[in-house]
Parts: sequence; C-alpha cells; structure tokens
Amino acid sequence: MSSRLDHSREAKIEKRKKLESLGINPHPYFFNKTHRIAEALASSNESVTIAGRIISIREHGKLMFADVRDESGTIQVVFHQEKLGEHFSTLSFIDTHDYIGVTGTAGISRTGQQSIFAEHFTVLSKSLRPIPTSWQGLDDPETRYRKRYLDLIINSDVKKLLDARWKIVKEIRNYLQNTQDYTEVETPVLQPLYGGTNARPFTTYMNALDTDFYLRIAPELYLKRLIVGGYERIFEIARNFRNEGIDHTHQPEFTMIEWYEAYADYSRIMDVAEGLFQHLAQKLYDSQTINIGDHSVDLSGKWPRITMVNAIKQHEGFDVEKASDADLQDTLKKHNITLTGSFSRGKAVFSLFDHLVTPKLIQPTWIIDYPKEVSPFAKQHRDNPELVERFEGYIGGKEIADGWSEITDPIEQRKRFEVEQKHMREGDEEAQPTDEEFLEAMEYGMPPLGGIGIGIDRLVMFLTNTWAIKEVIAFPTLRRVGTPKTMPSKTPKATIVENTTAQPVTLPERSKAVHLLAEYMKNQALVKHSEMVARAMEAYAKELGQNLELWYQSGLLHDLDWEMFPDEHPNKAITELLSEYPQELKDAIAAHAPDRTGKQPETLLEKYLFACDEISGLMHAASLMRPNGFQDMETTSIKKKIKDKAFARNVSREDIHKGIELIGKTPDDHITFLIKVFQQS
Repeated sequence: MSSRLDHSREAKIEKRKKLESLGINPHPYFFNKTHRIAEALASSNESVTIAGRIISIREHGKLMFADVRDESGTIQVVFHQEKLGEHFSTLSFIDTHDYIGVTGTAGISRTGQQSIFAEHFTVLSKSLRPIPTSWQGLDDPETRYRKRYLDLIINSDVKKLLDARWKIVKEIRNYLQNTQDYTEVETPVLQPLYGGTNARPFTTYMNALDTDFYLRIAPELYLKRLIVGGYERIFEIARNFRNEGIDHTHQPEFTMIEWYEAYADYSRIMDVAEGLFQHLAQKLYDSQTINIGDHSVDLSGKWPRITMVNAIKQHEGFDVEKASDADLQDTLKKHNITLTGSFSRGKAVFSLFDHLVTPKLIQPTWIIDYPKEVSPFAKQHRDNPELVERFEGYIGGKEIADGWSEITDPIEQRKRFEVEQKHMREGDEEAQPTDEEFLEAMEYGMPPLGGIGIGIDRLVMFLTNTWAIKEVIAFPTLRRVGTPKTMPSKTPKATIVENTTAQPVTLPERSKAVHLLAEYMKNQALVKHSEMVARAMEAYAKELGQNLELWYQSGLLHDLDWEMFPDEHPNKAITELLSEYPQELKDAIAAHAPDRTGKQPETLLEKYLFACDEISGLMHAASLMRPNGFQDMETTSIKKKIKDKAFARNVSREDIHKGIELIGKTPDDHITFLIKVFQQS
C-alpha cells in the first residue's frame, strides 16, 4: 500500500510535469534579485525583486497570499489575478516549500502587513517532498542531526545557534589578527606520524606514497616547526580527528584553535586568552556577562590565578602540601575517588582538585601550576621541580582552555617522548610516538614559547549555554544508516542464541555489552584490549563450532569492572553488573582470574578466555611498536617478546604459558592464529 508521502510526492511530480508542459523550467540556472527580504521589509512604494522558499499559501478567490522566506527574513507576497492575468493560473502548480522569485511593489496590505504586490513571478525550484511541520513524535532522536537541513527549516533556534558559531570563529580571527598581531597558518591534516597530544588516531593509506598516514589529532608539532622557522605569533583553527568515544561533549571529528607566541610564557598566554573570551562575549551579546547553566558569569576584568594546591585549600580547607601520603589516600577513600594506576602524590592532588574543586569554580578562574605527573608535556616550573607551568581556565564549573609554558629544550623534549614510549610499550595506545623530525627541528633552536588549545565546539557550547555538542556542530558524526553495523544500534530484548554443542543460551544482544563497556570503561587502551580478546574468542568459537555470540561477549566483558572497581575485579561484574547474563559467561569471567575468585578454568569457554587474555595484551603492545601494526607480524617476534621480561612488564608470562597449555596448542599455533585474527580486524 502506498504511503501518504508517496501520494504527495507523486502529486508534486505531476505538477512539475504540468509546468514543463507550459514551457516553464522548474529548475532554472539563475535568478537576479535586487533585494534581500529584510531590505524589502524596510521598503515603501519601491519596486523590488526577491527570492526565497514559500513557507505558507492562503487562497482567497482571485487573490493568493504566500509567505516567502530567505536567509534574512520572511515577507508576505500578494498575487492578484487582475495584475498577473493568465499567469495567475500557473500558481495552482506551486506548493508550499517551493522556491520562487517575485518582482513587485513593496507596500502595506489592507490588514496593515508589509507585503510585496506581485507583478511577475518565476518558479526557481519545485520541491518533491513535503517538509514536516515539527519534529514532535519522531522515533529516532538523532533524525534532527541526520537531516540538519530540515532542522534548519523547521527550527529557527538551530540557525541562530549555528550563526553564533560562525560569528565566534570570525571574531576569533578578528581578535588574534587585528588586536594581537597573530598570523593564521595551515598545517597538514594527513600526517606520517601523529602527535601533539595523547589520543588514539585514525589511520589511512596513501596509494601515491605506498604508506600509512594518520589523520591529525592536533596541529601542535607542525605549528612549533613554524616557530623554529621564524614565525613569532601564529594560530590555526584546525579540524582534528581522534578515534575515541562519542558523548555530550566529545566528537571524533572536531574543531579547535591552538596559538603559540614566541618569547612568551603561560602568564602572557592567559592574558591573551581572557581578552579573547571578553571580546567574543561583547560581540555576541554586547555585554561581558553571560549565562553558564543556571549561573550568571561576569567575564570582565582580570581573572584570578590560583595554584592548584591553593584552590584545594581555599575550597576544601585541606592543605595537600602538609598532608602525608596516608592523609591523601584517606581523603581519596573518603570521597570515593579511585586513581588510575599506582598512587602518586601528584595524581592524588589532581584527582582531589578535579573531583571536589572544579564544580565550585563558577566565576572565571585560571588554575595554574599542575603536578608534573599529570602534565607530561608542559615546561618544568621555574620555582618548583615537582610542578609544571600549566594552566586551565574554568567557567561555570567547567574547563574551557588548557595552556602551557612550552618545552623548548630538545633534550628535555626527548626525555618526555621516552616516557611516552614506555607507556606505549605497556599497552597505552594513546601514548605519543617519538617524532624524530620534530626533535631535529627543535635542535636548530626554539625561542621561549607559550601556547594554548581551545576546543571551538566546547567554546560555542559555553558562549551559547548549550550543553550538547551535537547541537553546535552543523553535521555531527553519526552511524551511517542502511549499512551493516559491527554492533546493533539499539539495546532491546534478550534473544536466544543457539550453541551447537550445548543447550540454547539466553543472552542479551551484543549492543547491551557495548553499552556496558562504554559506561564502565573510559580508558581506550583497556577498551581496545577487550575488543581484541572478543575478536579472538569469536574466531576460536567459529573454528570449534561453539556459540559465537557467547564467546564474543565473554571476551568483551571479561574486564568490565577493572577500571572502576580494580579491588573488586572480577567479582563486582559477576555479582552486580552482569546479572542479566548467563552463568556460562559469568563462570568464564571468574575463571580468567583464578587468583581472585578461586575458580580454575574448566570448560572449553573458560580455558580459551584464559588463553586469549594475557597474550592479546602483549601482542597489542608489540603492534604499537611497529609502523604497520599487525601487518607482516611474525610469530617468532612475539615469542621473543614473551621471553623479554622488560617488554610489557605488566603482562604475566606465567599466565600466557598456562593458557597455551590449557587449550592444548603449541605456542606457534596459538600465536599464528591470533596474528591472522588481528590482521583482519
């Protein structure tokens, strides 16, 4: 049965054919208009030619009224049969949402409305689909983002928001170029080596050069090359790409600005930044006061600059400088704050600040002088070697900017890269590789330097008080509709998955596991490890004739509670987080950590999960050390890595050997199988 949309479209196509039969091209090449509608609205007894989309039509015998809209406004057009003669009948083939050009006299209608009294009209575009009157009732909440063009037509607030974004970008350029004498520059988006921040890159392949390239995660290292080359004040509004999560404040494709100034330190960069925020607020609102959430925030004047330790003392009454390690650990425990990795004073201080103080920083504040452990690429503080000269701007309890006195010593920079290499060997896929070409550039001499990075999307959110990143991006990144998905897009009812060697298993759909992973696991290296184990388990299930979905989800969820509840792993997941899941899956997760649960691997599922876990982590660490990842990886190289105790020290060699023994395979067979799986991923 045909839908209402089909009937409407067929009727519009029929009207198009009628126009063509009259010799009218419904899609002409151009149209010369003399006035924007806003100008026509201000005109009186003047001949004007306007063009736009018909928003509504009202017929009254020999009169027809249409509201026509362009980018500047909406105006009523009056079509009178006596003026238009035989052409008046052509209006019957025109519909709401068609584009039309009109020549006529601007004036006031009998009802007192500013109008154009048409003397001639031209069809400029025949629409074939009706535009919805509202978004109310749509099932898919992302339809507005997928069909942003309709969103702009229907919702005037959307256009106001995007207009604000374009104005903000324009005024950033005006401020930096015209008041601060900065030069706007461009750096590569396709880079042979990624760097400039800790993030997971997108990888692509360039046929012309027969090599892998990365989409830019940050422009920093190329901007600094320009500083070496003699530029002193530069900025770039850069499109960046980070292969990470999507949420209310993050998109994998986003825009940011970075600027660098030679002979400056972080104090000077803070001066420039607070001047920029004040300039933008003034241009948008003709005021220095803006709303952030429910707070009214005054951006004017000098913003206070408070060290991190003093901010904690001021807002929490806790002197972290006088506190012992035990005091810090007790305070963390009191507030249910868990550190990632091992304890250190710097990480403890930062975590206390981040969790307890930042929500209280409502009025504009610069937090300065960060612990070195949490700021590996900032310049060491001139007065305290335990700190670095880093700052962040906070407004409305939210972070808005991040900047530094930059490292300009190539020897010191190399040491920082070496620390990142250590992290990479340990499996951190967000660690930065050593950029030898950048280090070479630094060795030619780099002047004292200050720099900053600000996310444009986040900045627009702040200045418009809009707290969903997809709202401030014209076309946010979404899953493509109508193509096969690795994971289902919804989290619905449980399904029955057949197991060829056992009874049917009731298992939630795969998307449920994906959502759980996103909720409890933020560390992307850990997510990557879970995905690799899942793919290995799925491949073995296929080879052994086992339940593919049960094996895959067992691998995906085996470390679900590791990040947030490390002391309760894996019991927290088994007893609380995975209550909907079958006992077979929970038993396998328990058996992969027998030292914690007391359960040894017994079933085929349990043995293979144990065998795939530790070795996948080691192989991932090895892939990060190779320019081509898993491609061309050899079994012998992995066997050497297993013997090398200094490589990926956190991986248990004992568990690797035990796992291979449990599944009755040789090391060569197991490693070769996994290499092939990961090469195809």
